[in-house]
Amino acid sequence: MAPLGSCLSGLPCEAEQLRGPIVNAREHTVTNPLAGLPSVLAIRDLRRRIRRCFTGLLDPARAMQLLHLDPPTVLRTMRAATSPVYGADPAAVWTIESIARTVGPSVLRRALDVQVVDVTGTTPVRRLWLHSVATAHAARTLAAGTGVLHPDEAYLAGLLHALPTWLELLGRRHDGAPPPGTLADWLQHWKVPDRLSSLLLESLELRLRGAEHPRPDSPATLLLAAELLADLSDFPLAEAHGQELLGKMLEGVDREQLLAAQKLRREVEGSLREIGLDLALPEPDPDLERSEFQDELDCLTSRSRDETGEVVLSLLGCSRSASYRGIVTASTAAALRHLGFDRATYVKWVRDSNRVIVRAKADLSGRRIAVSDVTPTRHETSAFARSVQDDRPTRIHSSWQHQGGLLQLIGADEALVVAVNRDFQVPAFVVLDRMLSARSLQLLRESEPVTTLAMTTSLLNENLLLKLRRQRAQKFASTDPLTRLYNRRLGIAKLDQEIARAARTGQPVTVLMLDLDDFKKLNDQFGHLQGDHALRATAEVLRRTLRKADTICRYGGEEFMVVLPDTAAEDASILAARLYTAVETRGKEIELPTTVSIGLAARRPDDSVESILQRADRALYASKALGRNRFSVDAELE
Repeated sequence: MAPLGSCLSGLPCEAEQLRGPIVNAREHTVTNPLAGLPSVLAIRDLRRRIRRCFTGLLDPARAMQLLHLDPPTVLRTMRAATSPVYGADPAAVWTIESIARTVGPSVLRRALDVQVVDVTGTTPVRRLWLHSVATAHAARTLAAGTGVLHPDEAYLAGLLHALPTWLELLGRRHDGAPPPGTLADWLQHWKVPDRLSSLLLESLELRLRGAEHPRPDSPATLLLAAELLADLSDFPLAEAHGQELLGKMLEGVDREQLLAAQKLRREVEGSLREIGLDLALPEPDPDLERSEFQDELDCLTSRSRDETGEVVLSLLGCSRSASYRGIVTASTAAALRHLGFDRATYVKWVRDSNRVIVRAKADLSGRRIAVSDVTPTRHETSAFARSVQDDRPTRIHSSWQHQGGLLQLIGADEALVVAVNRDFQVPAFVVLDRMLSARSLQLLRESEPVTTLAMTTSLLNENLLLKLRRQRAQKFASTDPLTRLYNRRLGIAKLDQEIARAARTGQPVTVLMLDLDDFKKLNDQFGHLQGDHALRATAEVLRRTLRKADTICRYGGEEFMVVLPDTAAEDASILAARLYTAVETRGKEIELPTTVSIGLAARRPDDSVESILQRADRALYASKALGRNRFSVDAELE
């Protein structure tokens, strides 16, 4: 490929006549101009030829081939990679390869799985597409020879360099007018990385200003040279200027430039042949003014949609989930699997502070949420309130005029939101979008399955809430609130069970009765709060020292009872010595005179709950009489 200087010398800069900055021609709403043609390769006859070449599952290598030739899909996939919710660095250097690695193969396949678009008058779109692909190839070759840019970065910039023309051409398809705003507005709205955004804006400025004195070491100059080589290779941007521009260019070119242009054309032809395409263009449509994009066509794949029954069944499978996370995960996954959405985001709306908290997402990737807190826009806030009040899905949308908000955070232009547990103090919402495949959201048609998804999720959440409340009530009924040990009633019940089990199996059971020494004096000297602290510290020592199979309960006041299943009196004696020593040590750590006296009794064949407790209590009083801070064993067992 020829150097930058030779590529630019003698070539007239007529590109400014073909494109310019997008202007506010008139007020109209365009949330996403590329939605009409989410993929060039989705044009029906092109897709038909690609399908003949690619059979079976679209593997990552073939997906990368398609992505390299599809500017609209690259833009959508890059937006998924740089969404602020994942904490992407806007100043990072991006290439098509790094974009694919970031989003993963599943997201890449979903981005390429768009509706087949059967449109008329596609000649301008195809010409723009081939011009972009040729410019990308030329930019990569020039970058490899000059070192001005990384070749893969130059390819991405070349593929997207004509973004203003893409926006104007496809925006006019919506209502006959170009989209409002400037290129900078749309680059910011789509979260195009800073480095690439600056390069595209600089190249646009250079193109409009002219190339009389270009800087040979400038990346923008490289893009302009690549674009002119694409024109020289017979890939003009517009038919009206193509032959005229080509004629002027041929007047000042030399043999080296012609050879570079021929080589570039062969490269483009080869890349198209790899996916089953060629350079043949269809005949122009006779009535371009009446051509329209048709959005309601069958999907290319057989991905199921609106399977309301399957949604309910898949969610009922997690009805025994012990956490809300399991329910949320099943709910968001069902939206993708059965309702045909690309992403499902589970958020909570804190109405008092008007903040939205992103709690979970399903988007076919393993990336983690990095930024979860955002202030919704005024439009999003009213949509949340409307969804809660009316108990039905609501559509939210964003455009280049909307800065910040939930949609900007997750990188979407429109979404359906439906309230979950709208009676809760902090209601939750499932936010559903098709940003990757650019399929339209049909609020009326999709309202029923989306509502079913939200209602089933709400019922599962409420069922889990009731279950947790019941468990909490049962815990409070059987637990001492101060020490968080079992209370006396449950301790006696556990002892009764162990005595009955020991009678069947013949295994030993030992009971310890513990009492804090001089507890009334401790309360009088240090206060009741410090007394409570001593009780909690003693309970913590018991929990840390004993086994999980042992039963510990607060028997009453400053007394504790311990039931040791499968434990003989000899082993229990060793444990009792460890206990009173550990309690004394803990008392010194908290600077309170905390010691404990222990009474030990092992089960006899004729023992009942009352009799074994009476003997353990008698041993406890023996420890008290012998001077406290010790343990004693029931005398009849010595």
